[in-house]
Amino acid sequence: MSTRRPLRDVAAGYDAVAGTYDRRYDDRRSRRRAREIQRVMLDAVLGADRVLEVGVGTGRLLGRVAAPTRIGVDIAPAMLRIAAARGLEVVRADAHALPFANGWFDAVLAAGGVFRYLDLHPALMEMHRILRPSGRLAFHQFAARTWTLRGAPPPDPSVHEVAHVDEVRHAAASTGFVVEKITRWRSIRVFPYLAPIPSWLDHVSPRPLWSHVVFVLARR
Repeated sequence: MSTRRPLRDVAAGYDAVAGTYDRRYDDRRSRRRAREIQRVMLDAVLGADRVLEVGVGTGRLLGRVAAPTRIGVDIAPAMLRIAAARGLEVVRADAHALPFANGWFDAVLAAGGVFRYLDLHPALMEMHRILRPSGRLAFHQFAARTWTLRGAPPPDPSVHEVAHVDEVRHAAASTGFVVEKITRWRSIRVFPYLAPIPSWLDHVSPRPLWSHVVFVLARR
């Protein structure tokens, strides 16, 4: 039985911390990790004319996108107000029902593990709908249970995180996407704070050895 957190509760949680949200990037580790993950995502949408960010939050990532048209959607009004104050065009919307025409965007971004709050198949179907043929979706996710010497923490049943990259591969194929690239990292405590994890390690452990992953999908 699904215990997925209702989106209204997710919105309320983010609204409650909107004013201090960006402080989580004040320390050097978090800032460097975020920029490395975002670099891969931004490279995936380079050259796109129309870019949508799902879960735009305060607009930190979308503000770095070089595109003539860039729009952010989120379900948290207080976060949207901060993004709008940065000069970004924003819309309050649920990622399962985006208020845009078929094939209108060249690229979609979803950072900060936004997919953990979404139903994977319906959300991918909706993003497929609004992307033009060959348009790209780049999204970041967290590992459901990262391997450690102390064992894995128990999974949070109220969010969807990735236990194995194949679950996203299968969902992508079934919703009309082709996987172009998967980039994996593990958070570490020393510089450079993110260690690349090669793909062959996916089959070494029953639990992911990475803690962050970015998927780049192309719409068929």
